[in-house]
Amino acid sequence: MTVLRCTTKLLKRLHHAAKPPEPLPQANPLGEWYADIDVWDRKPFVVMLNGATGATLVLNGSAAMLRVLHERALLQFASLCEHFGIHGPNVDAELHGFDAGFAFGPTRDRSLLSSINQRKYGAWMGFEHNGYSLVDVARLDWDGLFQHPALGRNTVHNMEYHRPLDLLLQRLG
Repeated sequence: MTVLRCTTKLLKRLHHAAKPPEPLPQANPLGEWYADIDVWDRKPFVVMLNGATGATLVLNGSAAMLRVLHERALLQFASLCEHFGIHGPNVDAELHGFDAGFAFGPTRDRSLLSSINQRKYGAWMGFEHNGYSLVDVARLDWDGLFQHPALGRNTVHNMEYHRPLDLLLQRLG
């Protein structure tokens, strides 16, 4: 099972309590994910962001797709790992966590919520100006930049930003 920390707006759409109880820590390699829902061109979409790596998933947020959100997340994560050539037992463990479903919890990290808002804005721009699909937006974010106070400075490039793909390779590869 994977901990998914959702905004109040997404919890409401998922028909969960606005303040769910604190979920138990799970053993998946990437740890907790954060999620929010937004709408572009009257089509809802969910942005999921991994707190440890900045990896992003952008999923259909319709009512039918929210019922199988964990399955859609599993499929997109697996396809992005395949695209970037990330394989191994840790990838399988993360996929197993998605397959077991989500343990929903409230958000706790304002920095990650800010990062999700940046990802949503980038998704709007990608949809509107470039005609990107959901998976295209997620793929570009994996190759982008991510900053979180817990990560510190990137010693390789001497900056505060990290590439989600590099962080994923460290944790999963």
